[in-house]
Amino acid sequence: MIPDRTGIVVGYRTWRVIPSGWIAPSESLHAQTGHKSWSTTGPTVAVCPPRVQADPNKPLLVQSACETSPEFGCSCGLYARYEPTTETQPLPYVAGSVLAWGRVVHHEKRSFFRAEKALPVAFVRPRGGGGMFPKEAEAKILRVAEELGAGLVDGPEELREYTEREARGW
Repeated sequence: MIPDRTGIVVGYRTWRVIPSGWIAPSESLHAQTGHKSWSTTGPTVAVCPPRVQADPNKPLLVQSACETSPEFGCSCGLYARYEPTTETQPLPYVAGSVLAWGRVVHHEKRSFFRAEKALPVAFVRPRGGGGMFPKEAEAKILRVAEELGAGLVDGPEELREYTEREARGW
């Protein structure tokens, strides 16, 4: 299979920050809907978990994980959008950017891609929160950014500029 391109892909996404003092910063950055944490010591690598088809009208079917992630015909991979969100994310959510590489499945008409590896490089500075423990969530994202060596910016345009500068250095 010939790749469409080589190198890195710039992406933008939103994470959920787990503010608890019981959970280390290295386990505190999650996908909005997922339970697997993103790495704070290096790139996060996508894995495809086995899936269960639980249609009550059909026999139980357990599908094995993909050999490589992301895979066509599956929903696995590390998701990111091509454009930063312009919406303010209330804590415990935080918008940011990634540099992605490896196997990448592009969904151009849907404005996102799924990648094999990704590294968060910047976060939009939190602006208050609607969830529980907003001060703890803000302190946690600041620690996560520090562990990753990621930048903190004030908005989507600054996020784009910062991320493109970082991408040129790769």
